[in-house]
Amino acid sequence: MYNYPGNIHIHSHHSDGTGTIERIAAEASAAGLAFIIISDHDTLAGLPEEAIRHGVVVLVGAEINRRHSHYLALDLKSLVPSNEENPQQVIDRVNEAGGFGFIAHPFEKGSPYLEKGKAYPWKTWPVFRFSGLELWNYTSHWRGRHPSLFKTLYWFFFNRKGAMDSPPRELLELWDCYSGAGHRVSVIGSSDAHASLYNLGLIKVPVFTYRYIFSTITTYITLAEKISGDFKTAKRQILEALKIGRCYLSFDSFAAGRDFYYYAEQGSERFLMGSAMPYRGKISLHLQAPLDRSLLRLLKNGRVIEETPGRALVHRPDGPGVYRAEVYYRPRWGRPRPWIYSNPLYIGEP
Repeated sequence: MYNYPGNIHIHSHHSDGTGTIERIAAEASAAGLAFIIISDHDTLAGLPEEAIRHGVVVLVGAEINRRHSHYLALDLKSLVPSNEENPQQVIDRVNEAGGFGFIAHPFEKGSPYLEKGKAYPWKTWPVFRFSGLELWNYTSHWRGRHPSLFKTLYWFFFNRKGAMDSPPRELLELWDCYSGAGHRVSVIGSSDAHASLYNLGLIKVPVFTYRYIFSTITTYITLAEKISGDFKTAKRQILEALKIGRCYLSFDSFAAGRDFYYYAEQGSERFLMGSAMPYRGKISLHLQAPLDRSLLRLLKNGRVIEETPGRALVHRPDGPGVYRAEVYYRPRWGRPRPWIYSNPLYIGEP
């Protein structure tokens, strides 16, 4: 198995970001990423710039809708129009066009210190036939963290990890709810990178530069083979992995999540994340964390069924269900912190 780090949900100068795609690719290369996905607002203007740049596979999608109900649409050749009042229609049209997508920052909250409290949550539920959810969005998370101006400034200048407590609890519950109802929903982590410049008197100060934000929330794809050096093949490998959930997200500000593994074995067969298998014969679930200072959790249908400190866990399922894993980083002092979230393995009836 091979894990490849990427950054998803990036804005360039084609919408409200500050960088060219060439510059963004160079910053991604410096951060050690294997792929990035540009998702400018309601445009595919960057599509002709898709390529392997600076050793990074650069893909282009679009973030559809503006005021609310943002949808990250991938694998499109032409733009699907916005429809904020009926986002289900956006989802369906993306699917009809041969693409797929992720619901972006569905429970986003505003901050009194940013854009006068503006937020861009998803407003229409339920919706169906989408491929996945943004489980943890770095910029969106910061937008909703505002206990006080002093605490916000302290986090920003001295302890940015401190603000990243966990993905929204209601979003984890939503994901488990869809999964429990039989909807296979993949999750990703994202940055929502803009590299915005804020005016402070006579100077402009960059907030969350591309280079910085590319070292925070990372989505890793897991492949059975090495990623191709051919752009078209690599593009297909990345998009297929994201669509079916052969990926996981990691808050790499704690430590790189590259050496995380979660898979099932049944006889001589190995099943990667996003896979479905019948519940027959002997099945074992294997979870491995990148560091010894980890707390491993295995969940079935949204409930913790096993928890252990250390680096490895092997579990034999007791029946059909949706099994996913979480890894918490254990600092030398203080409580364990949410770090890595896998996509599920689906174990069905015989």
